[in-house]
Amino acid sequence: MTKHKMIKSKMRKTLPLLKDPILSQHVPETHWFSEGKLKKMLESYSSVYVKPNRGRKGLGVSRIRRISASKYELAYEDKKKTLSFPEVVDELVGRFDADKSYIVQQGIDLATYNGGPFHIRIVMQKPMNRWALSLTAAIVAKEKDAVVTNVARGNLEFTVGQVLKHTDQKLDSIQVLRELVDLSHQISYCLGSHFPFRLLGLDMGVDKEGRVWLIEANTNPDCSDLEKINDANTYKKYLQYKKQIFKKKTHKRKRRR
Repeated sequence: MTKHKMIKSKMRKTLPLLKDPILSQHVPETHWFSEGKLKKMLESYSSVYVKPNRGRKGLGVSRIRRISASKYELAYEDKKKTLSFPEVVDELVGRFDADKSYIVQQGIDLATYNGGPFHIRIVMQKPMNRWALSLTAAIVAKEKDAVVTNVARGNLEFTVGQVLKHTDQKLDSIQVLRELVDLSHQISYCLGSHFPFRLLGLDMGVDKEGRVWLIEANTNPDCSDLEKINDANTYKKYLQYKKQIFKKKTHKRKRRR
């Protein structure tokens, strides 16, 4: 079995998908952060996100919304501020970790469930030579205008079927689910052709029009909270497989004579 490789860089995992003529239509526009790129992105989209290139659990993520030609809303954690563009840049850079690089990404107007935006976590495994869907969950934000929808930020998990059938936008749940599954396989095969991956946690977004997006791909997904909403046997097999691919080889040190 090919050894699974962990890659933390969001940009490194995103670039192969952006180069694919089909998958690129489902990946938010993404660039390395700079003042010029932020300005250009805010001219193209009503909201953008600035994220650490290497980061987890929604830490360090900021959202910027265009309010008018000269005013923007900067939101992060539980804070929201109305600022000019130079003030937004100063605030962002002031929050940056000096040891990290950052990306700027097109914002997605996520569909909502009971008022809260949500994303779909899909876990893909490659035990042999084919990718297979393993675990799924819908992660719903408790707050209507949440910046991130990660479980680690106190948001809630539901089954995918429950959420898609009762979205506030009344989407075609069967069609959306079909596209989520199909796109997850395509993304896994694309990334798997560039890197030796055997496990992927795909954070997928569904916008208010029912279009499916890839938000992020994780090579060491934390699925500890997914046990209660997935089949017990399936979850057990997931744990066994994850343990297998992350098992460290130990070598006995030869005694010197």
